[in-house]
Amino acid sequence: MTWSRSHSQLTTATAPQLWERWTNAAYWQLDDPGVAWAQIDGPLTVGTTGVVKDHGTPAQKIEFTRVEHERAMDFVIRLPLATLTITHDMEPAGEGMRTTHGVVLDGPLHRLYAALLGGKLARQLPVVVRNVTAGALKR
Repeated sequence: MTWSRSHSQLTTATAPQLWERWTNAAYWQLDDPGVAWAQIDGPLTVGTTGVVKDHGTPAQKIEFTRVEHERAMDFVIRLPLATLTITHDMEPAGEGMRTTHGVVLDGPLHRLYAALLGGKLARQLPVVVRNVTAGALKR
């Protein structure tokens, strides 16, 4: 069983512009008000790890589980008896791109984490997507 939420937005940003924004951890704190800092430990491929630190929480190890150049990337944070997956997808739409960010909680305690974290994560999605697309257009 899982809990998930996502948010999509149309943008005139190109796939390379969005990809650069997603894959450069230096932008994450600019795009997500909850992120204090982030780092990726090497070239982005499935299995690459990193660390993300949200304001008010300990740093969390992340692992990339899906990397499709200029199309999609996901990373997972392993929680006690659950996983939190952050999803990123883009696809051509009309004259631009549709970009979608999502959060998925899975595992035996997914309902508990959804109650504790889910609302905040879901509320941040529109802000993050808006910041990513705006930031991508500046490059």
